[in-house]
Amino acid sequence: MITAARRKKNQIKSLVILTCFTVALIAFSAGVSSASTQRLVIGTASTGGTWYPLGGGIAKIINKHVPNVDATAQPSGASIENIRAIGDKKMDFALLMPDAAFFGFKGAETFKAKRPHEELRGVFSTYPIEQQIFVLADSPVKRIQDLKGKKIGLGAPGSGTEVMSRLILAEYGIEYKDITPQFLHHPETVSALKDKTIEAGMTLLGTPAPALMELTTTHKVRFLDQDPKIADKIIEKYPFYFKSIIPGNTYKGQEKDYHTLSYVGILATHKDLPEKLVYDVVKAVFENIGELHQIHVAFKQIVLKDAVKGMPIPWHPGAHKYFKEKGLLK
Repeated sequence: MITAARRKKNQIKSLVILTCFTVALIAFSAGVSSASTQRLVIGTASTGGTWYPLGGGIAKIINKHVPNVDATAQPSGASIENIRAIGDKKMDFALLMPDAAFFGFKGAETFKAKRPHEELRGVFSTYPIEQQIFVLADSPVKRIQDLKGKKIGLGAPGSGTEVMSRLILAEYGIEYKDITPQFLHHPETVSALKDKTIEAGMTLLGTPAPALMELTTTHKVRFLDQDPKIADKIIEKYPFYFKSIIPGNTYKGQEKDYHTLSYVGILATHKDLPEKLVYDVVKAVFENIGELHQIHVAFKQIVLKDAVKGMPIPWHPGAHKYFKEKGLLK
């Protein structure tokens, strides 16, 4: 006959065993869940521009709408660094300027001495990015041609901004030997102009750019227009550029329209990323595009009908499948 004391002892023992089993099951389930979660890194640019919040917005949509994926936006030195990181599979997706992507894929310009990055694949186009060339309002520099002999912030070393700065200056007859080049990230360029350690800045940022909004709030700034005839020659030579206008009063003190050159930034990936994953990412972004539009006014220009424009590299099969379903690609 089992006594009450023994019965109670057996009940306690059973409870302990059940508790241990439950804890073990929870731990195992968490381990399985963690193991099945794919982590994605999205390369952006410096924190002073619009690409970093764009990457963060894309990551947030992925995490919310694509199961078993944990995406994180990562600041970087922008296009050139991102291209190399994709090639090395240190980034899964990255925002790139189309000229840098084109040259990277072909093994030209900055990539001439290295292997072509033929692994690059297009995911979707984003929104126009404007080149903005600026000086302090009291500067003697009135035109882009006047930059010869000046100390200029050109963008991070090897970045898409730096590539475009060099290409544009060359069309105005200005080479690096004719100036004192300073290879600075966008926030560094703004700080250097404030401190007058440079005489001009050249950036590639979505408009309105936070770094330039802050600069024009504290300092009087003048933007240097592109010469229309030279701009035509640049576009003929580099067809991924196009003329654009930043409307007056976009920035404090900018009373007139600013005439410049732009192109459309792209999201790219590695050819080895699974087709279904890329398809799911593109689908999630464009079926929840309103979530991006709420982050920044520039992101309202990211719309489905323009998502295939200006892609300078081959499409990833996953992206191609989605846009084909939408009637945008054949």
